[in-house]
Amino acid sequence: MLLTSVSILCFFQAPSPELDALLGSAQGLPPADVLTLADGPALDALESWEFPSATPSPQPSFAEALCLTRLSARLGDATYGTLLAPLLEDALFRLAALSVLDMDAFRRNENAQAILSTWLQSETSSSAVAWAEGCRVLYDQGDGARRRAAVRWLKEAVNQRQGEAQVCALLALARTGATLEEEAILQLEALASGIHPNAGLAQSLIQGHAQKERFREKLEALERLYQSMDAEGDDSAITGSDDIGLLEEILKMARIRHMEGSYYTQEEMVAAAADGMLRLLDPYSTFFTGEEVGEFLYGLNPEYGGIGAYVNTVDGVFTIIRPIYSGPAYEAGLLSGDKILSVNGWSTADQPNDNIIKRLKGPPDTDVTVEIFRRGWTEARDFTMKRGRIEVPIVNTTSLPEGILYLELVSFSMDAAERVQRAIDSAMEAGDLRGVIFDLRNNPGGSLDAAVGICDLFLPAGKTVVTTRSRAGEEERLETESPAVVPTDIPLAILVNEYSASASEIVSGALSVHGRAVTVGQRTHGKGSVQTLLGLRGLQDERFRDGNHDRMHNEWEEYEDRNKNEVYDFGPRVKLTIAYYFLPDGSTIHTQRDHEGSIIQEGGVMPDVFVDFPNYEPVVLRELDRLISEERFRTYAKTLLEDFQETAVRLASYDAKDPALYPGWDAFFLSLDTLLEPDVARQWVRRNLRTLVSDLRGQVFAGSGFLGDYVEDPQLGEAIRQIISESGLDWRNIAEYAATLEVPAEVVEQEG
Repeated sequence: MLLTSVSILCFFQAPSPELDALLGSAQGLPPADVLTLADGPALDALESWEFPSATPSPQPSFAEALCLTRLSARLGDATYGTLLAPLLEDALFRLAALSVLDMDAFRRNENAQAILSTWLQSETSSSAVAWAEGCRVLYDQGDGARRRAAVRWLKEAVNQRQGEAQVCALLALARTGATLEEEAILQLEALASGIHPNAGLAQSLIQGHAQKERFREKLEALERLYQSMDAEGDDSAITGSDDIGLLEEILKMARIRHMEGSYYTQEEMVAAAADGMLRLLDPYSTFFTGEEVGEFLYGLNPEYGGIGAYVNTVDGVFTIIRPIYSGPAYEAGLLSGDKILSVNGWSTADQPNDNIIKRLKGPPDTDVTVEIFRRGWTEARDFTMKRGRIEVPIVNTTSLPEGILYLELVSFSMDAAERVQRAIDSAMEAGDLRGVIFDLRNNPGGSLDAAVGICDLFLPAGKTVVTTRSRAGEEERLETESPAVVPTDIPLAILVNEYSASASEIVSGALSVHGRAVTVGQRTHGKGSVQTLLGLRGLQDERFRDGNHDRMHNEWEEYEDRNKNEVYDFGPRVKLTIAYYFLPDGSTIHTQRDHEGSIIQEGGVMPDVFVDFPNYEPVVLRELDRLISEERFRTYAKTLLEDFQETAVRLASYDAKDPALYPGWDAFFLSLDTLLEPDVARQWVRRNLRTLVSDLRGQVFAGSGFLGDYVEDPQLGEAIRQIISESGLDWRNIAEYAATLEVPAEVVEQEG
């Protein structure tokens, strides 16, 4: 027997040979085998074993700790939960430790919740699967505050992270059963529709979400029935206080009798009831809690006062993930990966992200000093800067060969039209602008006024953009109001896909109908309905002093804290569908469905030129997953940037699809020991390289991943061909395009 097992036995009140032997057998086994071993003894036999009366000290081996906690948890004992804390820091054991913490014995256990919360706020993005799984476990096992924190962290990860880290957070968020916002559902649908290792799970989660919604709708149908009978004055119906009494009885029954009833507040259950009733009407009508109202309003006007950086806790230290390149942080010299040790002398160590971010934010033009440590420095340095009014970038641009402006619009904020115009004006002032490619792929929409304003940039005054028709038959026609900013001799192409929704469909549809743009890509989502936010009497926002007169509460503005929770509270809202959109030719964008959800009439905008985005084969996806998790592509890209900076920057912009241009390529590719084609490996090296080069450029590459990269993006390639053709040129005579753009099938047939 190993000494580590003997150290545990010192804590027994009496010898337990069975436990002694089992812990000895666990030594040297991989985590999965340890769990299988611990699940072996029958429960009635296990109850007769004698366990240590306290947590063993010194810390046993990881295999022993895992085995002991699993065995005791099967008996409903959470005594040894603290033994799992160091296991969470180990890449080999952390998933097994999470599986133990997910057992019933640790449900609402304060020690287990504290261990999980601490680890989740210090874990790195390199363990995306484990971090996301940890959030899900905290949601399942935690109290109300921890559950809300887990959902908030997952939502932040979905919004701020990219690649597999974003996918893992999205799947974990869906598995919690928390209400998903429209954008998250669209992302989940995108994952389910592609060839991805988790496509099947995503599809299952979508189906489960839909089933949950249908169940809630059935319950809320009772409420709607009683309310309608009351409104119609039916004497046989339950009316007045009896109607409210029914709901109160159901609420009380659920709170007292349901197995999970005590874990939800009355406010949460009432909100769920209201949300279910509204979602019965259509997928876009919903109930917003006060917190959700704040997030929604911020999405329409994404500005704040601060240093301008995307941040998170990495390896237990608060870290700049990427600076916003137009903000004070980057101007002061801060870069991706910098560690923020203190803010105005206040240490960030072991502090929640929200508390740190509040100290970084503040009124514009006020000073803030941050203590920074960077890899390669021998000591930390102070940086003092003035906070600025930060505009979260929603417009990204790239100048393509032959005077083509590629312009990506992330969302339709209220000032989106102004930002798009600034980007186009800048391109026109810089030189010969031959054409504009407007990328609305994956854009979920936003402000209707912004959509009309963008159409106003390309169409003459008096042109119909969209018509809204309400249930009462009222019709409102929205038209352009001023002369076009962009001359008609500058061709326009618009990129769309199945996740282009709402305002994206209005802009692409209207400009296509009027013949001002050619649309390229896939049929759009089909969300052509008008929602409005309605407040509730007696549940108003807290009053505040509007220091910058933007009619929005900002972090630094004084407010009346009515409930003394030290947080500004919005009142809840109802988001209600009140009308449908119709394009200038009379067609509707909105997909019409019957009460069972079946499509009656397909909506959306069908592009003028349909181009699909290719997917990898499953065997390629599995191999990519291995190499990405091992950071093989990223490590090589970092080496290129450090040793061949000028070459790396050039390749990030354009590499002619030629692996031979990459220094040391042959040795690198051979080291991968992979079945991948060299061109696939080149794609992923370059994808990582573009991310790393952004700090040097002081500007992100427009687009996301392969989207927006004309070397790799076939939909963008077709848009380029359309623009070049309208300009009277042949794209095959332009070196950069001839080396990278695929020849369309119809051209192959004509030449063959």
